[in-house]
Amino acid sequence: MPDDPSSSTACIVGAGPAGLLLALLLGRAGHRVTVLERSPEIDLVRWAGAPVLQPVSLRVLEREGLLDEVLTGAGFIDRGEVRVPGGDVARYAYDELPDVPVPYALTVPVTVLRGALLRALEERPEIEIRLGATVEELPIGADGRRELVVTDQRGTHRLNPDFIVGCDGKFSAVRELAGIATDVHTYDRGYLDFVVPAPRGWGSRITMNFQDDAYVLSMPYPGERLIVVLITAEERVDAALAGSFSRFAAELTRRAPELADIFTPEVTAPGWEGIPRRQVQHHMVRPERWLDGNVLLIGDSAHAMHAFGGQGLNTSLQDAVLAAEGIGRAVEAGGSTAVLEELLRRRVPFVEGFQETQRRTLAPRPDEPAERDADTLPDFLRMVLGQPELRYLWNGAPAAAPAGTP
Repeated sequence: MPDDPSSSTACIVGAGPAGLLLALLLGRAGHRVTVLERSPEIDLVRWAGAPVLQPVSLRVLEREGLLDEVLTGAGFIDRGEVRVPGGDVARYAYDELPDVPVPYALTVPVTVLRGALLRALEERPEIEIRLGATVEELPIGADGRRELVVTDQRGTHRLNPDFIVGCDGKFSAVRELAGIATDVHTYDRGYLDFVVPAPRGWGSRITMNFQDDAYVLSMPYPGERLIVVLITAEERVDAALAGSFSRFAAELTRRAPELADIFTPEVTAPGWEGIPRRQVQHHMVRPERWLDGNVLLIGDSAHAMHAFGGQGLNTSLQDAVLAAEGIGRAVEAGGSTAVLEELLRRRVPFVEGFQETQRRTLAPRPDEPAERDADTLPDFLRMVLGQPELRYLWNGAPAAAPAGTP
């Protein structure tokens, strides 16, 4: 892999879903793109959770011809129920929401989404993916732009793209090497998700159960299963994993009787053994800027957030669309980032506002009450449809529900 003096449009650091989608969008627009991934291979097998992709994100995948492939490996959701102690707060059906671009949501395993994106990238000769590559430095070149010094199995190389895009996670090396000051808040709320068989008659609904000291989310998962998410005090998650699964299930059922159908004796008797599960530590990342010269941050590198509300992957995919638009317009304008800067001027406050809602809900200061009913309909519509001011970036003709779905 020799030094590459020629300038590609973008060098994307990180081969997660957002980075791969951005590469695909730029490649299909005719730009040369290099994707750098630190891992020696991209794991498409190991379970890494299944975030909910909302209609706005599904519309992006549909426009790129990826929705049908993703759908085959996803859990289908067409309606939801929101509950608090004492009763239901709201019920909704996706196909009844105003201007919904796709009338359903999907729980999509990250491995399924990455696989679909990688297969689409194989058809793009202008896109190169380099595995086992570590970014060592971001020196400033003779033209005043930052370059990359990259080390891989073949040695050390210097790359000189028009844009460097950090998609390398909440502890972004690109962000650090670019010297972008960042506030990081570590949540002490515990997070646990696990997969269990779906009870008979569960169908295609998602339930959101707000309790005084916990939040329980239950949603369809591929293979007639449910993925259950518990957000509560960290010590309660630790105790649950260290103790009996049946005792843990009984506690949840006492707090939320409607969960009794999930935790049947057949499900709880075998215990934690054999149940796919994750315990995750979440952070809120807020850099002082997303754009620094020719260095752009998107996804978790720009705004890592808690899983509460399910917007991490959704906002990251939407960032990729925004970045492709802004970078493309910069190339057309001879390097001017005016359009990209204007898009970010609109985008950053919206995302940071959602982060702040999460913080007030999960980690309120002593002088402010916790927001236990944060998911009111207006907030929910923004999660489903995306940021109103930028909706045109991914908006299009509605998609019908796929044939054969429940």
